[in-house]
Amino acid sequence: MTDQTSAPPPIASTAGPEDISPTLPPTAAAVRPKKSVHGALVTALIILVLFALALASALWYQRKQFVQAGREVATRLNALEVSLSQVHTDTWAALALAQAQAAKISEFEGWVRETQSQYSALELAWQNFNDSTNDEVLANDVEQLLTIANQQLRLAGSVSNAIVALETAQSHLVRAARPRFASLQQSINNDLNRLRAVPTVDIPALSSRLERLGILIATAPLWVPDSAAPGMTPAGRTRSRAETPVADTAANPLAHTVWWERWRAEIASWPARVGGVLARELGDMIRVQRVDEPAALLLAPEQADQLRSTLRQRLLTLKLAMLMRQPAVWNSELDQVMNTLSRYFDSHSADTMGALHLARELKQIDIVARIPDISESLNAVAAQRAAGFKPKKEQ
Repeated sequence: MTDQTSAPPPIASTAGPEDISPTLPPTAAAVRPKKSVHGALVTALIILVLFALALASALWYQRKQFVQAGREVATRLNALEVSLSQVHTDTWAALALAQAQAAKISEFEGWVRETQSQYSALELAWQNFNDSTNDEVLANDVEQLLTIANQQLRLAGSVSNAIVALETAQSHLVRAARPRFASLQQSINNDLNRLRAVPTVDIPALSSRLERLGILIATAPLWVPDSAAPGMTPAGRTRSRAETPVADTAANPLAHTVWWERWRAEIASWPARVGGVLARELGDMIRVQRVDEPAALLLAPEQADQLRSTLRQRLLTLKLAMLMRQPAVWNSELDQVMNTLSRYFDSHSADTMGALHLARELKQIDIVARIPDISESLNAVAAQRAAGFKPKKEQ
């Protein structure tokens, strides 16, 4: 360093590069290139070492990442293996369950086939049983039902019961579906149509009208008072009309007049009052009536009660005649009722006139409808039986 400081400074004003280089010593020019080469080698060596270190660090980091990734992959592979093992176990369990269900389904199918075969056998047996039923048994059943229908028409006069019996016989023939009974079935249909066209007697309406007749007879007055209608004689009706005072009808127009006019009206009404009193007092002593049956005025109270009881019994007989469909008894009892009403009851009473009118209306009603017979069906079954029966042969 002392050498450098003691050396004289170079002259740089006019000298160029060509002038400087010849002035350097020969030893310094030879040493400088060697130092530059040595520095470059050191720098290259350092760079190489740094690169090697960087490469080693990268390799070490990459290996660390690879090891970590390998561990993660191994963990996932283990979990996947466990899952696959569980899935395999579940698959085998499901397969075993499916096989068990398939075995049960096969067993059920066997039961179904067995049941179907049993049902087919039962159906065949039932068909054989139906086929084995011969025509004669069917004819006996139909004939018995026709006999019941005929008895209902002839003895009881019940059209509805006869229709039920004929419909039952018709249903037997329809279920049997035998061609040889086609004519008998047609005959039963014809008789059914005739019976359905028969007009029926309205029993409830007639019963209500008989009840109404009984009420009218119970309230209708006799020519003489009795316990059922004690004050319903013509004299009683005249007395009730005469009881209306004349002064009451004349008082209203003179209510606001002077006193002497009211006294004059009162005095003028005295003759009418006296006449009313005399009519009431003498009305029970003298009475004029027109009675066709003199014995009707001589009835005692006990006889009047017996007369009404007899009429009630005749109404019961009328109900029985209606239910039993006996027109002779019906007409005879109604005639007796009308005769009794005309002879012993007050003909001027509204109840008596209503009872007579109702009895005449009931007499006009025919309680027995014209019921046709079922001779066509009976003749058809007799002809079927006469033709003979043969058992149905198996196909």
